[in-house]
Amino acid sequence: MSSAAPSRPSLSAPQADSGKPFCKVDTPAAWKQAQTAGTLQASQGESLNPMAVAPDGSSVIAASKAGGRVTLLWVRENGRKRTTIYTDDNDGKGGLGLADFDGRWVVFTVLASNDVGSTWELFAWDSQAGGAPKRIAKSPVDAGGNPVPGPFMYPWVNDGKATWVQGVGDGPKDQKLTDVQRQVHLYDLASATDKVVRTGRMAPSFFAGDTLVWPEAFAIDTPTKLSTVTSQGTPGGLPKALAAADGSPASASDGTTWAWTGVDHKNLYAWRAGWPAPVIVVEGASIDWVHVAGDVITWTDPTATWAADLRGRAYTQMTPQYGGTNSHGTAVVVSYPGPDKRSVSYVFTSAGLAPLACPR
Repeated sequence: MSSAAPSRPSLSAPQADSGKPFCKVDTPAAWKQAQTAGTLQASQGESLNPMAVAPDGSSVIAASKAGGRVTLLWVRENGRKRTTIYTDDNDGKGGLGLADFDGRWVVFTVLASNDVGSTWELFAWDSQAGGAPKRIAKSPVDAGGNPVPGPFMYPWVNDGKATWVQGVGDGPKDQKLTDVQRQVHLYDLASATDKVVRTGRMAPSFFAGDTLVWPEAFAIDTPTKLSTVTSQGTPGGLPKALAAADGSPASASDGTTWAWTGVDHKNLYAWRAGWPAPVIVVEGASIDWVHVAGDVITWTDPTATWAADLRGRAYTQMTPQYGGTNSHGTAVVVSYPGPDKRSVSYVFTSAGLAPLACPR
């Protein structure tokens, strides 16, 4: 994964006093030990690129690249135990897009080409049942067979429910991308039931715990506001600390803790249930790939990937350089390019991890 990839949508800077930014600290020995213990072992000549992690950190979904072939794998026991989900035979033209995993269900996209606006197919795979993945959606096309414009395809899955946003309609060829109508889908994987919960101008949707969230612009060229429904598709609401927030580049939430960047990806803010106001985590840096895992928030800037601990209001560097993360529940999977350009990856969980602390 790379910090250059499109980022998930988010919130603007808080209006309340954010206090002082967190302090930067060296990575403590306990954190380094957790990283070493969670390192994923690649096979000889293989690059093992993690795409998603189970909520308890016990397994990951990864793309294995070896000998010119790409295989989507369910990986356990630090890479020693593997199950093949999907094999890409596209010869490098298109192939695997993004994936997500809730510990049982995997959802992933397959792109027809590497072109911007490529057609796509969305698949789901049940790790309990096994067998072949099942296609649950495909990109809509207009009367001429061209893909209907929409946002970058970000599938999410939580507790057996998947969500994504896709374009709809045949708008004029010169229509701005922001003008194109889009649909938020909520898909029940067990019953194979799809429900469109909203049509409008929105960025990709995501789950914040059991809440389905998306940023939506209610008029052309206006800031987005966050909208929500429950995981059953019924009307939902935001915490008061977030209800007035405008759209901005990157955010994440587990339903209790929220993290987001300010305008132009600058500054990182956080708020969790019970706090009187948001706090500022870091400021000044260009931030992407924000994720929340219990007490830990991770992100990538132009230099490296970082993690902040909300308990001690401190943050530390998690990769030698660049890289990225993905999270679910209390688990985080971190990856970065190694000396041979192959991915180096490890998994850790915030549960039971010693807090980072600022020097006294």
